[in-house]
Amino acid sequence: MITLTQEEMDAINYDAREGDVENLKEIFTEISPKLLLEIKDDNTLSTPIHMAAGNGHVETLEYLLSILDKKEAEELVNRKNESGNTALHWAAFNGHLPVIELLVEKFNADIFLKNENGHDAMFEAENNGKEEIEQWFVKKFSVEEDFKFEENEQESKITYTPGKETKEADERARLAQEASDLEKKTEKLSVE
Repeated sequence: MITLTQEEMDAINYDAREGDVENLKEIFTEISPKLLLEIKDDNTLSTPIHMAAGNGHVETLEYLLSILDKKEAEELVNRKNESGNTALHWAAFNGHLPVIELLVEKFNADIFLKNENGHDAMFEAENNGKEEIEQWFVKKFSVEEDFKFEENEQESKITYTPGKETKEADERARLAQEASDLEKKTEKLSVE
């Protein structure tokens, strides 16, 4: 199998960053698409997927991910660079909603993966003032949809209904239950 030099990998990363789909198509007719799995910057470990996502190149991403089988594409979408950022982190940081929709809906990008700073893609959007992205994440992954709130005069109870369950959702459910319990105790103390 052919291996690529770092210079060749850098050229492919550059084309992905620039959104040069035509040049990428030409390159991948000459080399095996499987080599895409090995291409990364030697310092940052960023892949062509990072480069295209961070710069909002939907067509480039669709092409690059289409030359791999589904499992390989999903693995590449969730691959972290040196700082622990995925392509989704970069797209969220830069506010590229069409890229985020593609990565999440078609290639199962994991929004809960955390970078070296402990931030997920939603945090990166929020922290960088990308309100449209933040709202999309909240709407798409709202944990509240998985909760059923029941209230009566004597007690307030939150019941978690499994649905879009993840470790994060389970933790949020636990925290919501604790908050509800604490609120009941506070109300009871203020009445007494």
